[in-house]
Amino acid sequence: MSNVVKLPGPPAPPRCAVPIGKTCNGPLELDLARVLAGRMLVQGGSGAGKSQTMRRIVEEAFDYVQTMIVDPEGEFGNLAAHIGATTIKAAEIAADGLTAAATRARHHRIALHLDLTDLDPEQRIIKASAFFAGLVGAPREDWKHTVLVAIDEGHLLAPHQAGSAQDAETRRLGVATLTDLCARGRKRGIAPIIATQRLAKLSSSVVSELQNFLIGINVFDRDILRAADILGFSRSEAEKLRTLSAGEFYAFGPALTRTPLLAKIDQTITEHLGATPDLHGAADLDHAEAQKLLDLEHLRETPSRRDDNLKARGSRALDAFLLDPIAPTAAAVCLALKSISPNATTANELAKHLCITREAVDQALDVLSALSAVDTMPRADDRMARLHTRLRARLSDVHVVGLS
Repeated sequence: MSNVVKLPGPPAPPRCAVPIGKTCNGPLELDLARVLAGRMLVQGGSGAGKSQTMRRIVEEAFDYVQTMIVDPEGEFGNLAAHIGATTIKAAEIAADGLTAAATRARHHRIALHLDLTDLDPEQRIIKASAFFAGLVGAPREDWKHTVLVAIDEGHLLAPHQAGSAQDAETRRLGVATLTDLCARGRKRGIAPIIATQRLAKLSSSVVSELQNFLIGINVFDRDILRAADILGFSRSEAEKLRTLSAGEFYAFGPALTRTPLLAKIDQTITEHLGATPDLHGAADLDHAEAQKLLDLEHLRETPSRRDDNLKARGSRALDAFLLDPIAPTAAAVCLALKSISPNATTANELAKHLCITREAVDQALDVLSALSAVDTMPRADDRMARLHTRLRARLSDVHVVGLS
C-alpha cells in the first residue's frame, strides 16, 4: 500500500475582526468580511447609544476597510477628522454631483463623510439617494475596492411611511436606492451598516436585506415584537428589551455571534457630538426685556390687500397673479431664488441683485408667499426668503441606477 502525501491547500484568508464590546462570554468582535456578506442594523430608542455604537465600529474598522459616513444630523464631523475622511456638504453639491463624487471616491479609495444637514426632508432623501446610486453604479473593476458605509438615522432616508401624498414619490426613491444598496452591495464590495431609532420607522424592504443586528432598548409594543422576532425571543424574553441601559445591545448574526448575546459596547476615542444637552433654566428677564429681544412688533402678521384674490385656486389664482402689476418683479425674484436653491437670501440682497427698490421686493415676496411659491418672513429689516419646498424638489435631477 503506497503512502499518499496530501499537499496543503491554499491558506485561509486572515479573519478580520475588530473588538466593539464585551459579553458574558468575553469580547464582542465584528467580523468585517461577514458584514460585507450580510450587512448590519444597529437599532435602539432615543438615548440607546446607536450613534455611539456606530462611532465605535468606524473607529475600529477604518484601518482595514475604506469607510464612508452618511450623517443626516451633522454629528460625525470630529469622527471624520479622526479617520481622515473628506467631508462633503450635500447642501452645496448638486444631486448628480454627489453621484459622481461617490463613484470617484470608490475608484480612488477615498474615505468620505456625507453631511446632510441644512437640507429639508425631501432634499435629504433625494441627495442621499443620488450618493447611494453612485456607490452601486461604480464600474466592475472598482468592485474589489471594498467600502463600509455607515448610515446614521436610516429611517430619515428610507422611511416606512410617507408623511403626505406629496412625499410618497420621494419616499419610494429613498426606499428603492437604500434597498438596492443593501441587496446588490455584497457583489459590489459594499457593506452598509444602518442605524435607526425604531424598526417601525425604517422601511421593511431595507430591514429584510440585513442579517446582522445590534438591538438596544425598545419601549413600543410594535418595535418590541419585531425585535423579538429577529432575535428569536419569546414574549417573556422580549420584555428584557424595555430594561436595557444606554450602550447595551443584543448582538446576533454571522458577523457577531451565532446566538443572541447581551453586550456592552466599548467607549469611543472621539467624543459623541449628539449627546443630550444639560438642563438649563430660562434667562432671568423681565417682561419688557423679553419683548425687546423678541422684537414682536416687527413680527406681527400684516394682512395684504391682495390676499383675497391670491388665495383663489387654479386658474383664478393664475389670473390674479398675471393681472397684478407686481407680477414681472415676482417672476424675477423667483428666478433669482432658483439660481441659489436650496439656499435662502435676504430681501436686501434681492433688491441689490435685481437693481430694484426694497419695497418692490417686499411686495413681490408678499404675492409669492400668498401663492405658496416662497417661504419668507414677515416684513422687517432682516427679512429672508427662499423657494418653497415644492419648487426646490423640482430642481433636483437625480440619476438613479436601474434596479434589477
